[in-house]
Formats: sequence, structure tokens, C-alpha cells
Amino acid sequence: MALTKTNTQIHDGTTLTASAGDTTSAAQDLTGSYASVLNVKLTNGATGPTVPAQVKVQLSEDDSKYYDFGAPLVGGVTNAGIYSWSMEIPFGAMYLQLVSGSNTAQDVTLDADISTVTALS
Repeated sequence: MALTKTNTQIHDGTTLTASAGDTTSAAQDLTGSYASVLNVKLTNGATGPTVPAQVKVQLSEDDSKYYDFGAPLVGGVTNAGIYSWSMEIPFGAMYLQLVSGSNTAQDVTLDADISTVTALS
């Protein structure tokens, strides 16, 4: 049995500006996928933030009301620190978005992508 897989970049080196408002990603439509894996990476600059950046994973059944999926993914304050996560998204999830930021004093870089299985043949 062959699988058809796709990968979508959600954030590609997005700067989470220190003390700015949170960044909300575009909604990711998962209605046509059988399985999904989300990968997230936060990278601090040469000087780490005073308060670490975080990423909230949110799911929705209708692309209008979003609910947090577990606790936020929280980076650290280490200089040049790199923090990464990989997680399976529940089979029944229809839409996904990321709400990121909350860091202070220094910018943090965000990378995130989602891989999905879209066909079985």
C-alpha cells in the first residue's frame, strides 16, 4: 500500500518580536488528511529572552472557534538556545492554527511545519 504525504511550512524563520503581540498562523485545513504530525522549533538569538517564547497549538472543528490542544510549548531563556517538539495531531482534528510569542527583551525565531497523509492507495 502506497501513501501520499505532503508537508506544509507554517512558519519559516518567522521572527517573534520581543514584547510584541502574539502571532497567529493561517489556519491549516486537515479535513482531507488521515494523519498529521506537527513539528515546531524555537531558536533564541545570541542573547536569550527574559521571558521565553511559547507556541499554543489550537484545534477547531469549524475554522472559527479554536481550542488549545494541551499546554503551550515553551522555549527557554538560554543564549542561542534551540527548543523543538514533534507531535501527532488527533485523527479527528479538522483545522489547526498556532498562536506564538510572549517573549520579552529579545527576539526569537519560529519554524513550524505540518506533515499529512492525504491518500492511501
